[in-house]
Order: sequence, then structure tokens, then C-alpha cells
Amino acid sequence: MGSVAPRISICIPHWQVEQYAKPCLRSIRQHSRDYNLEVIVVDNGSNDGSLDYLRSLDWIHLIERPEETPDNWPKNVFTAWDHGLKVATGEFYVTMHSDVFVRRDRWLDNMLAVLEKDDRIAASGAWKLELEHPLYLWQKRVVGFATNRIKSVLGLKTAEAWKQRQYPRDYCAMYRTKTLRTHGLTFHREGMKGGGFSIAKQIWDAGYKTGLVPVRTMADDVFHVAHGTAALRPEKPLNHRRAQKKVENKVSELFTEPWIQHLLNESSLDASYRNDCAA
Repeated sequence: MGSVAPRISICIPHWQVEQYAKPCLRSIRQHSRDYNLEVIVVDNGSNDGSLDYLRSLDWIHLIERPEETPDNWPKNVFTAWDHGLKVATGEFYVTMHSDVFVRRDRWLDNMLAVLEKDDRIAASGAWKLELEHPLYLWQKRVVGFATNRIKSVLGLKTAEAWKQRQYPRDYCAMYRTKTLRTHGLTFHREGMKGGGFSIAKQIWDAGYKTGLVPVRTMADDVFHVAHGTAALRPEKPLNHRRAQKKVENKVSELFTEPWIQHLLNESSLDASYRNDCAA
């Protein structure tokens, strides 16, 4: 992927979703030739053909955790990013989900641009690409405000202030590796909900800031299924049947898209980098 600085490490947790792993990794390969990338995949106990596929790729750094099971989800997603952070060689560290597919070249530029604005910005990314219904958001705000007021009156510890759209969601977010390591920040902290919010709060508590890429801009860069594993693996269904059906329909439609079909069929994108050089 070239010798252009800065080096960027991408870490992707995975569990038995070869249908996503192929287009995810191939899309990174197809659209990242201008970057100096390291791709780390942390497998959380897959015991099907998807692990054989990952082992066949000599251009990824594969970390296998055979002791992990679906019962450890979603904790094992967050700890997978912590494992990747330990070995990452990049100046910047990108968390990514296996159901995220890159849409275009220069897809990391917008997150890099946010970090380049200010050395105190330690993370960049966007809110989730599928925005919630305005009425639902209003309801959550009202309930959250009322809950905090009641706790305040009773002298109880108030809940964390509403952070809607104020932190990068972890499906595709970029962090300063040195900042995370220097302050011992983690994607899984006991007593806290893990992932993007957990690491963002730790960043704020350490005196740093987070920056955001506009949702529509991020949507041009990547496509995120959101809860995509639930559509393929019965071991991880969503709690609500309506939501389950929605993601199943979304995945079914996605896999008919020409650009996804191209990624599924373009096995040349799995080839060694040495083959690229030879060509």
C-alpha cells in the first residue's frame, strides 16, 4: 500500500462471518493504495471456514483467540481492540467492524484531517450512519434529563450527561496510538459500557478532545451494516424481532449491490503484496 506516512493500524474483531470478512478486507485493499497501512484482525474463536480464509491472507496480522465464545460478546469485541492496540505499529489506530465496507479511495483522509487540526484531539470519526428517528432521540433526551434530575434531588450520583453525536462511534474511528498507550486507555473498562463511548470518556478525562467527521461525509467513505452479525449468525440475534428483520432485509439487499458482488468475487484482492510488486 505504498510508503506514504503516517503509518495507520486498522484493527477488526471477527467471529465466523466470512461473508463480511471478504468484502470488508478486500474493500480496504482496493481503496488504500495511497496509505501506509497495517491491518490487524483479531479472531474471537471462529471454528468454521472463515478462520481458514483469514489464515490464507499473508498481508494481515492475524491474532487468534480460540478461547473466546459467543457468550463473551460484546466484551470480546472491545478486548480485541485492546489486543490489537498492544501490537499496533501505526501512529494512528483505527477501530473497525467486520460489517464495514470501504466505498472509495482516500477514505481515511477525513478522519486524519480532524486529528491534524489540533494535537489535543485524540480521536476522530462520526456518529452512526443510520440516524435515529427524531422523536426517539427526543424521548431519550427527556428520559435522561428527568432521570438525572431525580437522582440529583435524591442526592444520588447522576448519570453521564447526554453525549449524542459528541463522540466517534467505534464502527470506524481513528485514535492517536501514543495518547491511548501513554494514559493506559482501554476499550473495555470494568463498570463502563465498552467501545466508542468508553474510550471517548477516558480521552476527555485525560484532558484531550474528540473530533467528528460529518455523518454524510463518513457515509460517502464507508458503508456500515450495523448489527450485521445478527443477520448471519443465529447465535447473536437482536432482542427485537422488528430490528432483526430490518437488518436481515438490509443485508439481503446489500449483497445484491454490484459493488459488493465485485468485492465478493474479486479474489485477486486477497493476493500477497509481493504479487502486487511483481505486477
